[in-house]
Amino acid sequence: MRALFNNSSNLLTKQSYNTSSSASTADIIPWGRAILTIYLVTSITYRFAFLPLYTVSFQYQGFVILDLVATIFFSYETIKLAKLTRSLLSPSTILPDTFEHPKEDANISQSLRSYEDETEPQRRTMWSYGRVLFYFISTIPLEYLSVFFLSGDWTNYFLLNRLLRMLYLPKYLAGLSTVLARKGYTNIGVRRTWLLFFWMALAGHLCGCGFYYIARYQAENGVGLTWPEVAGVYSVELSTSIDGQSQVQVSMMSTPAGAYINSLYWAYITMITTGFGDIVPLHIAETIWCTISMFIGVLITALTIANLQRTIGQFDAARLNFQRKMELIKKFLHYRGLSKDVQDRVTSFYDYQWRTLKGADEEQFLTELPRTLQQQVTNFMCRDIIAALPLLRKANKALLNALVECSEMNIFSPNEDIVKAGEKIRGAILVSRGEVEVMRGGITERKMKRLDRFAQDSLFVDKTSIYNVRSKGFSEVILIPRESFQQVIKHQCDTEYIAQLKETACSVSNATKKANKMFGSGEDMTPTDGLKKYFHPNCFFRKLWDCLVLFGLIFYTFSIPLSFMHLLDSTNFSDTPILLCLGYAVDVFFWVDAILEWNYFFYVEQSGLVVFDRDHIRQNYCQQNNLPREILCLVPFDIATCFFGGRYCHFARLVKLIRLPNIAHHMESIEIMLAELKIDIDLSLYRVIKLNIVMITVCHWVGCLWYMMASLSILLGKDENWRQADESNELFDISHTDFGGFTAYLRSIYWAIVGMSTVGYGDIVPTNIIEMTFATVVILFGGLVLPAVVGGLAAYISNFHQTAKMFQ
Repeated sequence: MRALFNNSSNLLTKQSYNTSSSASTADIIPWGRAILTIYLVTSITYRFAFLPLYTVSFQYQGFVILDLVATIFFSYETIKLAKLTRSLLSPSTILPDTFEHPKEDANISQSLRSYEDETEPQRRTMWSYGRVLFYFISTIPLEYLSVFFLSGDWTNYFLLNRLLRMLYLPKYLAGLSTVLARKGYTNIGVRRTWLLFFWMALAGHLCGCGFYYIARYQAENGVGLTWPEVAGVYSVELSTSIDGQSQVQVSMMSTPAGAYINSLYWAYITMITTGFGDIVPLHIAETIWCTISMFIGVLITALTIANLQRTIGQFDAARLNFQRKMELIKKFLHYRGLSKDVQDRVTSFYDYQWRTLKGADEEQFLTELPRTLQQQVTNFMCRDIIAALPLLRKANKALLNALVECSEMNIFSPNEDIVKAGEKIRGAILVSRGEVEVMRGGITERKMKRLDRFAQDSLFVDKTSIYNVRSKGFSEVILIPRESFQQVIKHQCDTEYIAQLKETACSVSNATKKANKMFGSGEDMTPTDGLKKYFHPNCFFRKLWDCLVLFGLIFYTFSIPLSFMHLLDSTNFSDTPILLCLGYAVDVFFWVDAILEWNYFFYVEQSGLVVFDRDHIRQNYCQQNNLPREILCLVPFDIATCFFGGRYCHFARLVKLIRLPNIAHHMESIEIMLAELKIDIDLSLYRVIKLNIVMITVCHWVGCLWYMMASLSILLGKDENWRQADESNELFDISHTDFGGFTAYLRSIYWAIVGMSTVGYGDIVPTNIIEMTFATVVILFGGLVLPAVVGGLAAYISNFHQTAKMFQ
């Protein structure tokens, strides 16, 4: 009972879920709570610091409307909480059987008195109604009192009661995390990372607003020079009134949004420990606030980096464990001197298991489940297939469940014999997945796929097979043993029903024999003549081609930002001839790749079968790729834009970025090629190389965008930009046009690495609002991600030669 009253807000959440008409409606409420609370916290502090003259008027209609929406939403929440609290505190709710069962009531009262004193109910009541009162105080729109009853600039102070809602923000975010988990976002490391990013962003906002408010308050009181005055946000003028008293006049030189960007920029470079040094505290009050902000920022930064490092270290952990397992298996096979054919079959079997289960241990999973759940899962996997037997189509659930328990699930590799000619048949064979061939004398008489069966009459008759039953690819086959089947039907069926089952099995078996037709040769019919031998997915050419596709995507990753950084300049695409020629060569390569993938390249089904039919190849291409997206990537928009001006070619090349998500899929081609060339590379070293490539890519993109920020500043008529400031630096003799413009690119990458690695030399800093906005975003995300990536590299390096370490 105590937990029930102490968590009335949780009960309100559950009540809203129960009374909602649909799951989507229930999910909207947590989003509404979180978003509106974040809006109130951020907007009120922004107005308090940067809009001291804010009033409820048409001038600030955006804030007024959003405040009204928040008031209506939380008023509804408060009313529901009050109703719920009242219902919980009513005697009928606490003791619903008081009048119907007086003896039980006496027992309940006696047990309650054993652990509650007489004042406990009053205390719970006061606590519950106190929560309702707190909801009411944090919801009431007091700002309207300043409009009707007070004069002067008091509106911001009457908004402060809304900040009490911030105390519930952690609980609202936890509810939002639950909603995301229910929708399938189950990676707790990723969710925790985004949550820490949010707290860092919110803390930076609050510290930035406080830093500006303190400086402005000091300036209005004539304390002395403040950081916004040095940064050009406002100017301070001293004047003398008629009575001889000095007055301080603060005149804004920037918009409130510009002042806010300056404050936010300072907050993030301070809290994430980058510290360019272009904005620093200038008196004791600012110093105290800066010290508090640094302490908060270092705490959140440490937590974020630690969580990111852990997330990166555990990224794709299942695949890493599988690769380590395969490394040990290959060493064992090599040590035992097994033939190459056996080694290939063993490795292909484990590859098949990885493709289907992604590292999950199916047997362990089923073992840990209770008996009833095991039965349900097994029924789902096997029952439909067993029920498809003609002799069992009218069987009851009890009989089917018993047969499911005694059946055996087996996985067979390509070209592996399930039953050999002259071998006794143990029972009925049912195909669950893949393709199975029934052969006689080297000729395929029948091909079986899912729900097909073989030798069901062997459930009643001891038979010797005259056929070779062979798995064509990877196949999952269910076997119903004859002995187990006889025991089950003996206990659950009468003699007459057993006779009917036997008659049905024999008649179906005879009909199957008569209906067997020649479906083709028992040999592998995959074409290997002429150029078609290069289309096989396991040939060396296909593996090499996949590597070339990966290199083409990497080229796009690095070349397109180089084109995009000149988008706002007056240069044409023809001014970079090497990039132009290489770009069109890669475009032609992807045209050829699309034609081959659409018409010619064979593919392997999940069961291991090689498909070479063109119609099936095209269907698979449409299923594996987004056809409109592929067409959009192949259309040469950059050539068409030459008629409107060469500078627009840079923008048209951005369409190629749609291909970049395919990089992760093609990364496996490098591993396959290394295995084909018999190059043994440590798995942790391979992951270190991939992580370094990711880090270099991020720095390359940020550097190119940083270069473009200067071009954007020039285009928008800003008086200064970072490139001009860097070239005019008297300490350096730098010209960004040296080496064909490579110096400008190098300085851009230099700033990106210095900023995101939190070194923060301060020789290159943003000089206007545009650059400062971009730098703020880069420092917030890059300044937290890059150190975490470095930590992930350290974790991977520590795993080098893990097998040898485990042996030692």
